[in-house]
Amino acid sequence: MFSARFASQNLSDAVSRTLRSWLPAKTKNQRVIPRIFLVGMLLWITSAYNLVSAQQAKIAIILPSATSRVSESDIQYARSVSKRFNQMLNSIEFIADTLEAASLSKAQLKSYRLIILPLNASVTPRTTRLLKDFVAGGGKLFVTYNLADTVAPLLGLRQTNWLKDDPPGRFSTIQLNAPHISNLPTSVRQASWNITVAAPTTPQTKIIGYWHDATGKSTGLPALFMGEAGVFFSHIFLPDDIQTKTLLLASLLGHLVPEFQQTLAKRAIEAIIIIGHTENLEELERFVQQGGVPAAGRALKTGKDLMKRARIAYEAKTYSTAITIARASREAFSKAYSLSHISIEKEGRGVWNHSGLGAYPGDWNRSAKELAAAGINMIFPNMAWAGVAHYSSKILPKSKTFSQYGDQLAQCVSAARKHGLEVHVWKITWNLEGAPKELIEKMQEEERTQVSATGKSINWLCPSHPKNVSLELESILEIVRNYDVDGIHLDYIRYPGNHACYCEECRKRFTSATRQKIENWPTAVLPQTGMYSDKYIEWRTQQITRLVRLLHKRAREVDPEIKISTAVFGGYPACVTSIGQDWIAWANAGYIDFVCPMNYTEDIDYFSELLVNQLALMPKDVAIYSGIGATASNSLLRPDAVIEQIYLSRYLGSSGWAIFDYSLDISETVLPALARGVGKRKAKPRH
Repeated sequence: MFSARFASQNLSDAVSRTLRSWLPAKTKNQRVIPRIFLVGMLLWITSAYNLVSAQQAKIAIILPSATSRVSESDIQYARSVSKRFNQMLNSIEFIADTLEAASLSKAQLKSYRLIILPLNASVTPRTTRLLKDFVAGGGKLFVTYNLADTVAPLLGLRQTNWLKDDPPGRFSTIQLNAPHISNLPTSVRQASWNITVAAPTTPQTKIIGYWHDATGKSTGLPALFMGEAGVFFSHIFLPDDIQTKTLLLASLLGHLVPEFQQTLAKRAIEAIIIIGHTENLEELERFVQQGGVPAAGRALKTGKDLMKRARIAYEAKTYSTAITIARASREAFSKAYSLSHISIEKEGRGVWNHSGLGAYPGDWNRSAKELAAAGINMIFPNMAWAGVAHYSSKILPKSKTFSQYGDQLAQCVSAARKHGLEVHVWKITWNLEGAPKELIEKMQEEERTQVSATGKSINWLCPSHPKNVSLELESILEIVRNYDVDGIHLDYIRYPGNHACYCEECRKRFTSATRQKIENWPTAVLPQTGMYSDKYIEWRTQQITRLVRLLHKRAREVDPEIKISTAVFGGYPACVTSIGQDWIAWANAGYIDFVCPMNYTEDIDYFSELLVNQLALMPKDVAIYSGIGATASNSLLRPDAVIEQIYLSRYLGSSGWAIFDYSLDISETVLPALARGVGKRKAKPRH
């Protein structure tokens, strides 16, 4: 059976196709659909199917309820883990109801076939009785990380230990071995920082996966257990290698609940022809034909042959085989699609690298060579935060990364020059994440950190404090003076939200600048409700703009050719009010050379809406490189979906694009797809 969510999505797609038929031909082919045309119909679709979806959900995620043993922070973390589960389930067209443990009833649980316990350290006696009854009735459990004493026996397990990732890299991959589970991946990458160690208590509970370290050596520690009543995974599902992890989840679901196999097979077959910007096989065939690449034509034929075989297997009710063949068919079609794209000579093709280590710690040359081979011509390596640096800084404390691997900026620049890449150093401003405890305490004592509206200290430097502005400026200029970089790329060039900053120093500076006498602080300046809220929003924005203005002036004095760029929130002008980030004003004033809006979404219509708005507002002499969230938390894109957003960025007039986040995930999935067509020929970026 299929979930109602999938039926809703099919109807949504049908409405979208109908609306596209009313648009000019060129617009139809690019899928640039103004969301305003869809809103009414999609709202109707959502309301019509909400009740049905709730009735058809066969999976429940049970969140812990607040008790003396469960804190609010534990509950919030469980919610975040639950959110990732939902993302993975939705991508294979399953829905899950999220329930609170305190409100469960026996009658309620009867409608479910599988229950997920994402992070449940403590399970009450009442919930335990409900879970026992659920399992006794044939229900299955999927438990991650926390193995409560009352839950472990249901899975035929007992907890024996809890271990940290010591030495680092100890828990890097999971090698799987369970031939009886259909379509189970052989390995999954996951860089876990600790695990729960358990052991089977019954012969029926088997270890089907072991942890391996960064060198590929087995640790001998179990990662995944399969028993008659369900599965236990010794950590939470992290976002790395998420596509393979989703295949793992699908395999486990199909094995635990055999009736799910048909749903998985049907979804796999329907997903075959959802490739990039093409919406059906006919469109894909036309696109491949227009590309005229023989290898693409051969891949297309392979995909069509496999698709026929997958459908035959489905009709024969050999669902496991249908899934295997359908996935191979989609892979062939995706290859045909990526081969049919072309490279553009003057285009910025960049990647962000959050770790500052490239994809291979200690080997920037390998990363640079691999990026260049895929047609990338710019890299944004994260080399410094507000209170820590991965290079030989005399201003900021050196990081653990620096201690372990040496000067990452020097290594990156050397490798980039060898392979023809531009280096735009990604500098995170204001945010003290990763800074030594002593530095944070020092900043707090000197009243240089931000304060929330409720008086809570926030580990961000206050942008209005002159010493903080000087620290940011000098730490960046140190890079420009000492390293042969092409540019400085500012991130977190904003406030953390409209809940900050309301420190006493902000009050003094604001009242002095505006000559307002404010007695009720911060109430009088709070967003929307405060009588001085508009003036405070304007003043906050000026504090952020000041650093951009000063950096432009001072950096150009050191190096007239240096490029200044920023990673910014995509929704403008909302970001001005919420976080003080007026990046259109920076562009109009000439403070920045290009901007990378973080348009991280899987929704192609929303992606289009954001980029169209950005391009309309941006002055023509300032380039936009649209940010594509290939592995962002709210945007988990397959390679063909990444290429689709590149294709759309080009059509709409973007000067280039930047992909988040260069790591092994991108290296193994996205880069090979780019190398086939989009980035096939080397090109120089256009600023």
